[in-house]
Amino acid sequence: MDRNQVMTDPKKLVKIELMNHGIDIDKAKIPHRVYLLADSLYDEMLSRNVGEYKYPLGGKLFVFKDNENIGFVKSMMCSPGIAIQAEDLAAGGVKELIHLGFAGGIGSNVKIGQVILTEGAFNDTAVAGLYGYDEKIIYSDKILSQEIKDLLVYKGLDFLQGLHWTTDAGYHETWGNILDYREKNALCVEMEGVGLFTIAKYRNIKATAVYVISDVFNDEGWNLGWSESKINSTVSELITAIIKSI
Repeated sequence: MDRNQVMTDPKKLVKIELMNHGIDIDKAKIPHRVYLLADSLYDEMLSRNVGEYKYPLGGKLFVFKDNENIGFVKSMMCSPGIAIQAEDLAAGGVKELIHLGFAGGIGSNVKIGQVILTEGAFNDTAVAGLYGYDEKIIYSDKILSQEIKDLLVYKGLDFLQGLHWTTDAGYHETWGNILDYREKNALCVEMEGVGLFTIAKYRNIKATAVYVISDVFNDEGWNLGWSESKINSTVSELITAIIKSI
């Protein structure tokens, strides 16, 4: 056997897991598009009562009541976590993955509560290399990103678009790191983008991401914004925009 032969196949495990819940993967109508929602974004979506739990796939996969081709699930944390989740969803037949998460602002013009639509992530993780992608930037899908951009514009949400930085060390961003990635015009930093975009490339599906800025790094240090109402307001506006687009 070739030493580079991958020994695992997520489709085998996903098929068994669904079968154990009485679901035939070949007959199930798995959503074409799935939103992966972090923390309070997921809680906000659940509170709107717009979805129904249907499948144990990538977590608890809900399907929108008004459109069974679109679903949502609580996103996993960090690039390895969301990579495994994306693998499972892709194995189940999902073709488009959109992550709605939180990020720390590093651009001088980025403010707490602001929305960022990413074009791709500077790779500071292990996952991409393990999958054979050694590029400095792992890009999101341009077509899917444009669709989300059109939605944000149509709904009148204020946002910035550009590259960002994905790290595996969420509590170890140094001031030097911030300055270096600022010079590369990175808008924010988070921990999932590269993992998600890597799997999308590897499995030939589409993925993009939108982030709500929850904290910022500047000359004064680390400014946490979780107590500010602007974050809750942005979360509500973003979820409303998604629901109305279904």
